[in-house]
Amino acid sequence: MTKELYVITGCDSGIGKACTEMLLNKGVNTAVSYLETDHFKNDALCHSFRADMTKESDIQKFAKSIKRLCASGFCIKTLFCNAGVALGGPVENTPLEVYRRVFEINYFSYVSLIQKLIPLLRESRGMIMIHGSLAGRIALPFLAPYTSSKFALEAFADALRRELNPFGIRTVLLETAAVATPIWTKARGTDNSFVDKVYIDSLNAFMANFVDSGSMGMPVEKAAEKILRIMEMERPRTRYIISGTPINSFIQTILPDRVIDRLVKKYFRMNYGK
Repeated sequence: MTKELYVITGCDSGIGKACTEMLLNKGVNTAVSYLETDHFKNDALCHSFRADMTKESDIQKFAKSIKRLCASGFCIKTLFCNAGVALGGPVENTPLEVYRRVFEINYFSYVSLIQKLIPLLRESRGMIMIHGSLAGRIALPFLAPYTSSKFALEAFADALRRELNPFGIRTVLLETAAVATPIWTKARGTDNSFVDKVYIDSLNAFMANFVDSGSMGMPVEKAAEKILRIMEMERPRTRYIISGTPINSFIQTILPDRVIDRLVKKYFRMNYGK
């Protein structure tokens, strides 16, 4: 008799941690990855594994651990690819290494883990949940590495869903808006010494008006509750906006480019000193 298993990556903090806590409170078996802090090592229902999502060897080990669990009587109910990082800066100045690091975590780790677990998902007819972002629909300045990775996930999720639908595997993309998680604090603390002085005032306005306000966004527990409800659906939609103000977030996605351009220029004081 198989036991349902929820697999979640990136559970040090934020949405991954909150979702895991709620699942465990429901008495659900989980398997999670973390990078620095294992919050669930003393919970018998949780199988936690350290994994650096920039390293293919760690992703391979994590996938093998999930396969061993499935061989012992579990089956994957949901695979939630959630690990992520938000790094950026002006396109002119941001080193390519920043782009590569963001894509390794936000995109390639998802592709790699999903590839390895598709055979198990075919057997369980489980769900793949991908943590995208509203930034995958609306690209803001100074976030090119992050938004590019989230735009890539939009295409990947569509292609994956259409390939796996015939197996009965559902693929759901979450487009999160501002959710109060530590990702904003980490973004605030990144090095910007490489930034040309012509961009500094506008970058500071961006930090104050977007990054800092993100830390006061939708409570992470509310976001996790919405995500768990989606996990429990038999016929979920293909994508969901996770936002404290979903109507406003949706309107942003349908505004003409020129309107967004004008709003961004004004809101972030992008006059570059002129």
